[in-house]
Amino acid sequence: MKITYIHHSSFVVELKNCILLFDYFQGNLPEFNNDKKLYVFSSHSHHDHFNKNIFKLKRIHPDVTYILSNDINATESKNIRLIDANEKLVIDNLEIETLQSSDLGVAFIVKIENKTIYHAGDLNWWHWEGENSPEENTYAENLFKNSIDKIKGINIDVAFLPLDSRQGNQYYLGFDYFMRNTNTKIAFPMHFWSNHSLVKTFKASNHALNYKDKILEINHNNEEFQL
Repeated sequence: MKITYIHHSSFVVELKNCILLFDYFQGNLPEFNNDKKLYVFSSHSHHDHFNKNIFKLKRIHPDVTYILSNDINATESKNIRLIDANEKLVIDNLEIETLQSSDLGVAFIVKIENKTIYHAGDLNWWHWEGENSPEENTYAENLFKNSIDKIKGINIDVAFLPLDSRQGNQYYLGFDYFMRNTNTKIAFPMHFWSNHSLVKTFKASNHALNYKDKILEINHNNEEFQL
């Protein structure tokens, strides 16, 4: 498996027979192998997770299928599939399951080629000190935990999880809860914009002590990882 970090929350996962692109909105995409089927996922319509330019990929790639959260303004067709939260969908050899986001849209669980891949989208323990009321923060926490508890204990090969410095001292909450409640082999932080140092800070903290070796550090856009 080759994984390329594009920017923010966007990753390319290249497997033996197919390529998965998650939450692209900007950045340089690698050259895709045209012999492999391309699946493009968008977890929701926020500008930092979706860009309609993804539809231009069908001009240069012979076989593209789009799997989009149904809050995105798109018309379902042969190559565009819309999906709601807490749904299951089988496309070709992909088994796709979604969870309800604690913000907007869905998180994806994708099973393909004997691998299980999780992309959180904006499903996270969002805690905004001083911006949200205690009641709003508790509501967001419960939404997040209710979704993650549905997959509690499952085996995940690769997970892409938010780690957002804008949350201040609460930046690690969602990442930590996920890692403690799933059997995840490898975790990639995301949603940190260009604050790459946050990953190192988190790995060195006591919060990540029990699973720090599972966290891969991202240092720059378009960094590649061979797993």
